[in-house]
Amino acid sequence: MFKRIGGKIFSKTFIIVLIVLLGLSVFVFWGWWVKQYNKLWGFYYIYKGDKFYHSGKLQKAIDNYNLGLRHYPEHSIARCNLGNIFVDYEDYLSAVDNYEKALKYTPNFIICRMNLGIVEAEKLADYDNAIANYEQIIKSHPRVWWIPFIFNNRKSTKVNKGIAYYNMGLAYRGKYFTALDDPILAAQYLHKAKESYLKALKILKRDFDTQYNLALVEHLLGDYDDAGKDYCKAIQLKPMQFEPHYNLALLLRTMGYYTEALEELEKAGLLIDSEGADPNKIKYIFDVLNDVNTRIIETRRGDFDFEVVDTKDTAANVDDDKEEIIYINGKVRTDVGENGNQILKTMSKCTAKPLFK
Repeated sequence: MFKRIGGKIFSKTFIIVLIVLLGLSVFVFWGWWVKQYNKLWGFYYIYKGDKFYHSGKLQKAIDNYNLGLRHYPEHSIARCNLGNIFVDYEDYLSAVDNYEKALKYTPNFIICRMNLGIVEAEKLADYDNAIANYEQIIKSHPRVWWIPFIFNNRKSTKVNKGIAYYNMGLAYRGKYFTALDDPILAAQYLHKAKESYLKALKILKRDFDTQYNLALVEHLLGDYDDAGKDYCKAIQLKPMQFEPHYNLALLLRTMGYYTEALEELEKAGLLIDSEGADPNKIKYIFDVLNDVNTRIIETRRGDFDFEVVDTKDTAANVDDDKEEIIYINGKVRTDVGENGNQILKTMSKCTAKPLFK
């Protein structure tokens, strides 16, 4: 009986003490309790915002994110998502504002910082701030997590640095176009762009965009041998892309290799015509092609045989071996068995490669 009575008294006393301590904590740490209360409401509205964001209901997402951030302003993911939404709305200043606020609370938020740099460089021409953000990504040392067979962010962390180098190259190329009145400064920016692309390729390896843009910068610098070799590498990576074929043709024309330029122009013309491009752009390409034909005649560098053909549901010849190009609904197709493999082989063949030292 004594134990039973003592146990009841102890239980009541313990409960009373807990209530008193809880009351004192609310009184003493009132700010902390208010913050937790607001955080709960913040998470609730941000959760709703995430659902609207992923379902494409952007205005409802904005409304709920703003409600959530009013309660819990430190939620950096919600702020970064808001920035992404404002990019969709082409409100780039609001996007930058939200990205910067997100990074204020989470400086190592790599994806958010990358988005900020891209908007600054490509939409606002604020190349210096963009480069500063890319450099911060490259210098960052995020914590690497590795759980066998479950999670490993080591590779993604390295790839992000490669993408930052690539984007830095684009930003320096943008600065080049703003400095054309000062040839020395413009050339310095191009060299920095080239350096950035080379560092990106060490990480990203066989990345078409990096390889192609490296060739483009080398072309602008007048490094024709390096540009030619890198255009060929880009063609081998993505033989059905129009741009490297066309720019390689321009490079070959500049170097006086008109027969080889004609070959690449034929490929470029076939590809862009099949994509339903702007007629003015197609006309410009064929004007260049006609110019090359004329130069071949003038220099008597060799015979040629080029014929413009209707490229809808027809076949055309693209080289001396007369490989057949298949069109379906006006597009070059490479998924038609052996013929498709032969087309890819033909398009990826860079016969001008031996010309570059």
